[in-house]
Amino acid sequence: MKIYVPSKTFINGAFCGLVLFSLLINVWGINWGLPSFNGWAADELTPIRVLEAVEQGFANGWHYKYPPFHFYVLTLVYSPVLLLHKLGVVNVYSLPTYTLLFYIGRVLSLIMAAGILGIIYRIGQEIYDKKSAFFAAVIASLNLPFIYYAKTINLDIPYLFWFMLSLFFYIRLLKEQKTRDYVLFAATAAIAVATKDQAYAFYFLTPGFILWQHYRYLQQRDPSITLKTALKDRKIVLSLGVGIALFLGIHNIIFNLNGFFAHVNDITSGGATISPRFERSLSGHLTMFWQSLRHIRVSFGWLLYGVCMLGLLKTFWQRKHYYLFCLLIPIVSYYLFFVSIVMYNALRYLFPVCLILAFFGGKVIGDFLTPSAQLFRVKVLSVIAVFIYTFFYATSVNVLLTHDSRYQVEQWMAKTLTSSNFILGAGDAKYLPRLEKFSSESFKRPTLETLKQKNPDYIIGTSAYDSRRFEPGTPEYEFFSKLETEKLGYDLVFQYKAKPQWDLLNHEELGYRHINRMYVYSNFDKINPEIKIYRKSRQ
Repeated sequence: MKIYVPSKTFINGAFCGLVLFSLLINVWGINWGLPSFNGWAADELTPIRVLEAVEQGFANGWHYKYPPFHFYVLTLVYSPVLLLHKLGVVNVYSLPTYTLLFYIGRVLSLIMAAGILGIIYRIGQEIYDKKSAFFAAVIASLNLPFIYYAKTINLDIPYLFWFMLSLFFYIRLLKEQKTRDYVLFAATAAIAVATKDQAYAFYFLTPGFILWQHYRYLQQRDPSITLKTALKDRKIVLSLGVGIALFLGIHNIIFNLNGFFAHVNDITSGGATISPRFERSLSGHLTMFWQSLRHIRVSFGWLLYGVCMLGLLKTFWQRKHYYLFCLLIPIVSYYLFFVSIVMYNALRYLFPVCLILAFFGGKVIGDFLTPSAQLFRVKVLSVIAVFIYTFFYATSVNVLLTHDSRYQVEQWMAKTLTSSNFILGAGDAKYLPRLEKFSSESFKRPTLETLKQKNPDYIIGTSAYDSRRFEPGTPEYEFFSKLETEKLGYDLVFQYKAKPQWDLLNHEELGYRHINRMYVYSNFDKINPEIKIYRKSRQ
């Protein structure tokens, strides 16, 4: 029996098909929570933040909890609309135009997500073969955080785009030791850090490894070369200078030095700091590492998680693929100098780890599908089955986005509430139904005093923001606990949470709290929350 071996042209065509298919998956649900002034995605970089930065010229002390580079990119893609606003043709603060800015930002994430797949495919070709590179891209495209963040204006996709691009130049410079690749690595690394601060941790150990490999390369050509001489090499000095200059330039150090220091203060000791969730002890680190594995498993689903872990173990066992090993250096650096520092490992914090593990999984599948091997057709069918299951698992997030409970709640509100009713939103507006059409006000930290002052006709609560967010004994905890037990003089009149059939996610595991404290930290519990509406008791 003649076995067909796919050509390089066929694999390239298959990859183009994958990118198109991934775009279709990722665009599904891109309208989640729109039109709106807030959106429903947690930590999304809403247009108002960019508009505020533009008004200050990114200077005069301007700062935010995120660094400025993606603000610049968003300003660039917003510029046609901003020009029309300046000419008086449109008003960016009107809901239709503001929503358009939302869509532009989300489409930009969509494009950058497609770019990440392209970079993964190119890196795969640098470290092994086209077939394995293709499967690495397939695995990445079906990653749960990838599908979710590809359609929001969160910074996870943008900073990982630049990180993966720096990873491509990292492999290239290790292979060819060209000055161009050193400079481009430094430039893209600087942009990654200037897009989201946590990216700094990728580049703690990585430069040292690069320097060591550069030193070994020079010694092979001239055994008399010393490490000190290698450090003074033109490509090292030039790339370091480019990286530092670009980082300082992006942060507008000359015209916004105060803003830069305010940003640094915000992420180190201000409101944007990350509160540890594990004890700084050996036991705490081991517990966090175990939960990190759990987060990776949730991101991939059981089957691809097993494939990727098998690939990692196989690579260590065989010790054949040097450049595949080199991909682990930035990830080890990231875990040691970010995750282990903040002692917090949310699902999206392990997102870059998943992208790297995709290379190991891709190699396993590429080797598994050797055309000359026995039972080739059975193997092909088994791989297809794995991908089909993972497709339904990962796209469950899209199903939840399109069936979000708040859509149904809004329909009930439109039929039931009147313009004379005043509504108090209990919690962050991002986690509540859209209240723009009603007389309303939302409070992130409502208390009994808030209730007394506002005296609303209705209170709307959400499972994404309830008593579990606050310590017992605090005014906020008292408010939510009494609201949930109907002890505030308000009766529960409507309660809803959608339960679509196409949903393979474990929602107990993804909940904000889990009984054994080994729950998954993610933003997925903010999708399709249970909404409760309370009405003032009629006496």
